[in-house]
Amino acid sequence: MPLPNLSVCREFSAERINAIIAHPEVRPWVGMPQQGYIDLTPMVADLRNVLLMGQGGGFFFHQLLPGIYEVHTQFLPEHRGANVLQAAADAERFMFTRTDCLEIRSKVPEHNKGAIGFARAMHYELQYERATAWPTDNGPVAVKYFARTLNQWANRCEGVEATGHWFHEKLEAAKHAAGATSPIHDDDLIHDRFVGATAEMIMAGQLAKAMGFYRQWAVFAGYGPISIIAEYPVVLDIGDALLAIKDQDFEVLLCR
Repeated sequence: MPLPNLSVCREFSAERINAIIAHPEVRPWVGMPQQGYIDLTPMVADLRNVLLMGQGGGFFFHQLLPGIYEVHTQFLPEHRGANVLQAAADAERFMFTRTDCLEIRSKVPEHNKGAIGFARAMHYELQYERATAWPTDNGPVAVKYFARTLNQWANRCEGVEATGHWFHEKLEAAKHAAGATSPIHDDDLIHDRFVGATAEMIMAGQLAKAMGFYRQWAVFAGYGPISIIAEYPVVLDIGDALLAIKDQDFEVLLCR
């Protein structure tokens, strides 16, 4: 199963996002008052940051520290609503599985009710609020600070469990064909989600991140660990089998 197609893709030019943030109904919510024209070209050119564009808008992820990104969401008025929610879900999936991202943060001035509602709809957790932290033409206002971690995302993400289910179905078929005696566990939605997220990270080249992510979950959830046997190509020991990862797929080398 290849990595899923998403409604957003990474862009390395700021041309489209610059045009969107210059729109008169978008510009007031970007940057500081009286800042004038905003050009994201230097920030997009910095490859530590990630720009993901979809229909009518996009998401700029500014790397604060390795693994920690602040997201800025900008969409034209006619493209807001359900379209943005789906694009945001896909952008999260991209960041959490195809980059080093461990946490996404967002700060929203209290008078931007739409953005606050959007953060809550995306299940971002309110961290704290600071009074008079955002300047406006009418004086400073309070700011709400939100965040969502990789674990929180994987626990709720709809869709990633399909990758985990595909993985388990293929593994179980190989075990049956080999006459393996190791037990096959019952269906487990949460396991499918965490295995699916892990598999997508590995297929996207995020091997070290995937291993750390799955290990910390498995030791708490009661599942066995996985380990790396080789990196080029990737060969994994998952306890009851050895797997070779290649071309966004895997081959079962050995069943126990």
